Amino acid sequence: MPKQRVGRLSGNCVRGIAALFMAQSTMAGAQTVLEEITVTATKREENVQDVSISMTAMTGDMIEAFGFQDALEVFNQIPNVFADEGSFSGALTIRGNATLNPTLAGEGNVALYFDDVYRPQAYYGGNNLLDLERVEVLRGPQGTLFGRNSTSGLVHFISRKPTEEFEGYATLEVGSYDTRIIEAAISGPINDTISGRLAVQYHEDDGFQENLGPAGGDLAKTDRLTGRGHLNFELGERADLLLTVEASDRDDVGKGFHYWGLLDPVTLAQCDAKRIRAGACVGGGGYFGLPAFGDPDLDPEKVYTELDPDNGENSYTLETSTGIARLNYSLTENIGLVSITAYETMSRFFNPDEDASATGVFGGQFQLNDHYSQDSDQFTQELRLEGAHDGLEWTAGFFYFDEDRDATSTVKDFETVQSPDTIVEASTESWAVFGQAAVTLGEQFRLIGGLRYTEDDKETEVLTAGVRGSDELSSTSTDGKIGLEWRPREDWMFYGTISTAFRSGNFNTDLLFGDISLLTSVKPEEVENYEAGFKLKLADGRAIVNGALFYQEVSDKQGISYDNALGAPAARLISIGDAKIQGAELEVLAAPIEQLELSLGVGWLDGEYEAPEDFYLLANFGTGDRAFQGDQYFIDGSSLGASAPEWTVNGVVRYHLPTGDYGASTLQLDFNYRDATEGIGGNDITYSEDRLLTNLRLFWNSPSERWQVEAYVENIFEEEYIDNMYALSGVDYASGNMGRPRWYGVKLGVNF
Repeated sequence: MPKQRVGRLSGNCVRGIAALFMAQSTMAGAQTVLEEITVTATKREENVQDVSISMTAMTGDMIEAFGFQDALEVFNQIPNVFADEGSFSGALTIRGNATLNPTLAGEGNVALYFDDVYRPQAYYGGNNLLDLERVEVLRGPQGTLFGRNSTSGLVHFISRKPTEEFEGYATLEVGSYDTRIIEAAISGPINDTISGRLAVQYHEDDGFQENLGPAGGDLAKTDRLTGRGHLNFELGERADLLLTVEASDRDDVGKGFHYWGLLDPVTLAQCDAKRIRAGACVGGGGYFGLPAFGDPDLDPEKVYTELDPDNGENSYTLETSTGIARLNYSLTENIGLVSITAYETMSRFFNPDEDASATGVFGGQFQLNDHYSQDSDQFTQELRLEGAHDGLEWTAGFFYFDEDRDATSTVKDFETVQSPDTIVEASTESWAVFGQAAVTLGEQFRLIGGLRYTEDDKETEVLTAGVRGSDELSSTSTDGKIGLEWRPREDWMFYGTISTAFRSGNFNTDLLFGDISLLTSVKPEEVENYEAGFKLKLADGRAIVNGALFYQEVSDKQGISYDNALGAPAARLISIGDAKIQGAELEVLAAPIEQLELSLGVGWLDGEYEAPEDFYLLANFGTGDRAFQGDQYFIDGSSLGASAPEWTVNGVVRYHLPTGDYGASTLQLDFNYRDATEGIGGNDITYSEDRLLTNLRLFWNSPSERWQVEAYVENIFEEEYIDNMYALSGVDYASGNMGRPRWYGVKLGVNF
């Protein structure tokens, strides 16, 4: 059963805006056709328009046709998906249900999958989209078929597989700040029963931020190498075996944090939010008779740090290696067996300057220069039986996950003395059994139901300041889904679903500073989701309209509270309460005339936390008698925070220019709008600004479609915006990351 590339010209992209647009050949200006996209959101191949899940699918050909280079650009074209641009986090949030405790030993609540293999990290790592078949983003809990840690949703990156005929491509991209990106892939048969595919990418730039601190140098630099190889073995008529090996080496210099002083330069009392954002306030060095420090002229390309980026500081390194064996075996004409076995190792290190200054906190009294390292080894095994007969489709399976993770965290403290390291050894063992079935009821209805039972066992051992501690956490969860689909016409579907999922319990393991009492655990976070949606093909197939309404109840929401920051910012892992979230997604894909393609996505969110009335988080320097302690921001009734904008709007407009016999040209405008947000508890100092990012691209394909050229300008209006911002309690500053400046480049590609 050899695998084939899914659709060269993919249009019907459901839910993902990308959808409707053409594959690489579309750049040739051919007539727009909305074709099918085949997805595996239900662990079987289906037309995305037939899947009763609010999801966005984008094929690799679409990604290339759109000129997208990394996962962030894909996420920016998906409603109700928030991707943090910070170099050291890369956290994802879907439908406003954020990961509020991204500890080194923890797991996020957006499940990440790479070629059907679960990856437990709470960040997406800026995946470079190397040689992808497609990306699938599923909104809402996916606890039945995918299981643990999919309470917000799921992202699945699927790579291109070996082909039966020889093919390949190579691209070269150059751009701003000496960007150089080289990518190539080759695929085809080795003999009658074996085929292979090999892909590699190297990405480097010289960084877009200048360090104005004493060490000088440049920050926000990229240096990444990724490679992947597949071998597909046809084992007779009933089976095939796909072996995959992937490795990546990332040696970046992270973005520098920007700095906002919180104190009035005369009274040294905490300023109001508007003055802080305007750069009119300073740090508190005056309390110690030291120079005050501020950054009144914020510039995305200029930062202050005492770290030396040319000497391995402010770095972000990540090394991964993965091996996967996938066996497909047809037991009968209607029943198949799938086995997916995988082993992965990961090692990362980062040491940011989180006080965002060349001076330090309170004029140099202490430095918040963090050092984090993490190493993990994981083994996963999934076995599935799949069948279909007489209007019944079913899947039953077993999943096993085992991970060992080691981590170290520390921060430079008073008088430049390192605070005690926190050294962690954590292990997780989890298994699950699951099943889902869909049965056709008459000509218009289909009923879907599924269950999953999971057992999680976690252990951790911690050493901090010579003090040892340990903890154990065991939990079980039964999650399910029930749904009804109605198809009044061939190309129309309406659906309603109820689904649940859980996020594993977690330990507090980061920055314990010798206080073993901070080693606490929280029980699993659980979600119930109620959803109604529709998927329509209109105007004789020249338009697709997809939408969904949802309501979620989140219980035992996990979070981190920081306090006592004037000494060491003690981190406390807590259940901050419950949350109720409602919202909607709408995507419209259309080809109103032969030359024009349009795509629009809109997301709306509204939610709040529910907690005891006297429950609060601490943040900022503090007003009045709360100075040096931080202000109290009460959780009950609070909005969902910075990663849950009320409105997101995204779009792509492509116009195919008439070029006669000289090939085909396409002009593209794509944009993403994100509404402003405020911090949890109404914290108006650490809010995120609204922003509109607009990109312009021009594509040309040769008449033979062998050669392609792309020229682009991203962030054409030089929008300056704050992507993320926070302020620990009791300190004299807030810090955060600003977005990337205008970026331009040219890309040359060849197919063979």
